[in-house]
Amino acid sequence: MKFRFSLPSVLLLGVVASLAACKDDDDKATPDYTAQDDAIIQQYIKDKSLTGFRKDTLDVYINVTQPGTGPNARKGNVVKALYKGTTLDGNVFDSNLTTLGFPFLLGQGRVISGWDGAFTRLNKGAKATLLIPSKAAYGTSGSGSIPANAVLRFDVEVVDIK
Repeated sequence: MKFRFSLPSVLLLGVVASLAACKDDDDKATPDYTAQDDAIIQQYIKDKSLTGFRKDTLDVYINVTQPGTGPNARKGNVVKALYKGTTLDGNVFDSNLTTLGFPFLLGQGRVISGWDGAFTRLNKGAKATLLIPSKAAYGTSGSGSIPANAVLRFDVEVVDIK
């Protein structure tokens, strides 16, 4: 049996092989740290003997330490919050606990996606601890003193919602 390939068949095979190679490169270029981050967060909760955390749809772990009043914040609200952000090893990378609060427009992509999701579960006066996986924080790029693929902890207080 003798195989004969026409030029269009050879070109088509080349294109298919190239696309398959690109797919493999894409998968390697952007690894998914979801399982790793989840394991890190669960170990952190265990090591620190923390309780009361629940996991939301963005894989952010939320522990409301003080309930607030009124309706929860929602997309389009301006939320004013006090916060302290740390890496899980305790290094503080940002804090505004000595100000009147940081205002941000919820759901507009101006803060990390973990904040956008978590603050919709909080209302005025609420205090919470957020454990945010890297994909919902600064991902593979990091930011300033925040390393790439870092899980972050935020202790937050909702000062106001408008």
